[in-house]
Amino acid sequence: MYRLVRIIQRDTLNLLTNPMWIFFSLMFPLLLVAILGFLTEGLYGDYFTSYDYYGVTFMLFSAMYAATFSANSFMEEKIKQANLRIVYSPIRNWFIPFSKVVATFIFTTIFYTIAAVICHLLFHIRFGSENLLQIWLLFIGMNLLFSCIGVLMCCIFKSEGVANQILSILTAALAMLSGFIFPIANLGETFVKISRWLPTAKVAQAVFEMIYDQNTASFFPVFSLLLISSILILGLSIILFRGEEYV
Repeated sequence: MYRLVRIIQRDTLNLLTNPMWIFFSLMFPLLLVAILGFLTEGLYGDYFTSYDYYGVTFMLFSAMYAATFSANSFMEEKIKQANLRIVYSPIRNWFIPFSKVVATFIFTTIFYTIAAVICHLLFHIRFGSENLLQIWLLFIGMNLLFSCIGVLMCCIFKSEGVANQILSILTAALAMLSGFIFPIANLGETFVKISRWLPTAKVAQAVFEMIYDQNTASFFPVFSLLLISSILILGLSIILFRGEEYV
């Protein structure tokens, strides 16, 4: 267990000492909210503003990009040598994918939370003060799910480049179909029906219900869905992982 903790610390430090990843994790949601909130300001009301809408959806969209961070921390060239030493040391193979998920989760949770606080202060975004803890838990549940998905993509495709290409398409498609970029009703009834089945859309709906209706009925089932999906995907990643093939 001590060795696993040391590996997680090393992987977390690798993320925390990369200024580009810190910049991206902070500025990506801030710029998206600022630009789209400003451009669509006249399309929303005074009580529910464009900044309120995009503050929620783009923070969730950003959480989906945790998959890219975990894929990069798993198979980036400069990290492969360190992984190689771990593979051939007397520790369990599953430590590597597990530590990448945990390190990415810690890193993105910290900086996306900071970004959300800055968005709230700059744009007066409503994040539901009455149910703030539950909303934050849904956010980090989404963050954990996509941290696991990024590692799974590397285990399946055995290439950071291929994994990131697939993840880019996946996150963009899910964001569009979940109504993160614009209300899904604009695409018609067929896409609305598809959206209802997506876990990402369920998270957004649960968050908006808690903010504006103080309705927490969806919290537990949605959070459970995120947690169970994360465990299953992480378990599959550990099963598929073969150290000598990936480093």
